[in-house]
Amino acid sequence: MANKIHFEIVSPSGVSRSLDVDMVVLPTTSGEIGVLPNHEPIMTMLEPGEMVVTADGRTEYCAIGEGFAQITPGRLSILTEMVVKVGDIDEDSVAKAIERAQAALANAAHLSDEEAASLEGGLKRNIAMLGVKRRRRA
Repeated sequence: MANKIHFEIVSPSGVSRSLDVDMVVLPTTSGEIGVLPNHEPIMTMLEPGEMVVTADGRTEYCAIGEGFAQITPGRLSILTEMVVKVGDIDEDSVAKAIERAQAALANAAHLSDEEAASLEGGLKRNIAMLGVKRRRRA
């Protein structure tokens, strides 16, 4: 276990994932960070992008939404509302959602600040999903 870090993803509905991993790469507001066992304790904000999880010789790619990561030497906890495995991303649906959000934002004068912020957040998450899907086509 000394060469592993306990990794968990917490969403508003509870813990959605909990396992021991070798490494996790996260998109933060300060850039990408790699988290290994015995990492210095930090708390950081996440931005929509690609999360890479490596465990037991396997690598999994996911799109992740905004949130927070708390890192201690033996644990990585992520709080977010969105984590989607690359295989679960429907490229056509996401591309259409991006188009709809961009069209709605083009008419932002008719939107409240809250509606515009919600659309922008959704647009960022969808752009992250599309980017991950296109980068990881095999």
